[in-house]
Amino acid sequence: MISMDTLALLPVFRSVATAGGFTAAAGLLGITPSAVSQKIRQLEAKLGVRLFERTSRSVRLTAAGQELLNGTVTTFDELARAIDNARMTSQQPAGQLRISLSRLAAEVCVLPRLAGFADRYPDITLELSTDDRLTDIVAEGFDAGIRMTETLEQDMIAKPIGPPLRRSILASSSYLQRHGEPAHPSDLRNHKVIRYRFPGSQRLEPLTFCIADQIHRLDPPPCMVLDDNTHIRQAVREGIGLAQRYLVTEEAGIVAGDLIEVLMEFEPPAYQFKFYYPSRNQPAKLKAFIDWFGR
Repeated sequence: MISMDTLALLPVFRSVATAGGFTAAAGLLGITPSAVSQKIRQLEAKLGVRLFERTSRSVRLTAAGQELLNGTVTTFDELARAIDNARMTSQQPAGQLRISLSRLAAEVCVLPRLAGFADRYPDITLELSTDDRLTDIVAEGFDAGIRMTETLEQDMIAKPIGPPLRRSILASSSYLQRHGEPAHPSDLRNHKVIRYRFPGSQRLEPLTFCIADQIHRLDPPPCMVLDDNTHIRQAVREGIGLAQRYLVTEEAGIVAGDLIEVLMEFEPPAYQFKFYYPSRNQPAKLKAFIDWFGR
């Protein structure tokens, strides 16, 4: 039979394995990295095997460590469900809820209604991890994620969240005064175009248009490449170039006349964020989040 001392060390082991290091695990557990390291040494001593290979730059699982991680996944998932089911009997969702999402998803889907959610569910400790890189929510210990439809894994359960997101080419009036207005998407090769680079894949996001009822993805040469939408927003406003932007994030600038839509007749279909998670057995805290932000 497993001892209680060994059992108490397993959550620390799983945190290090899924977070990818002692420092990251320490942040999740609320203890110091040295305390995490000490607990891992204690577990390795109790089991008589080395669970991690450590270097000055990285921590990775040994074969024994991978076997232990694989063997505890189902047990810990069942334990988490049992705890959540027990909490559900009180009719009040509670506990830590970890959501992985892009910065745009946070801005558009969550932040406008976040205060109301916190007031309605004070017993839920919500953690939002904003990262424009794709995240394996299961491996990294998230309850759910919010991403664009085309980036989701096929085995995930997905539901729409947030408004449909229209996109258009935007430019400042000063830019258009200097360079003129493009009449067709093909004209963009002669303009200063600001492009977005995906932080994870490092590929440039194509510009998408609807031309003669067909979707076309163009790859004009950039005058500037940025990997943060806030930086692109600022660059467009300062007249550095034009860019394809989500209109919901630029409404104030458009209304004020600081930003001008061009090529509107070639606007592509709207995008949609999806809230996704791996299991149909939703704990109360997750169902509360879906119901609040998905309505």
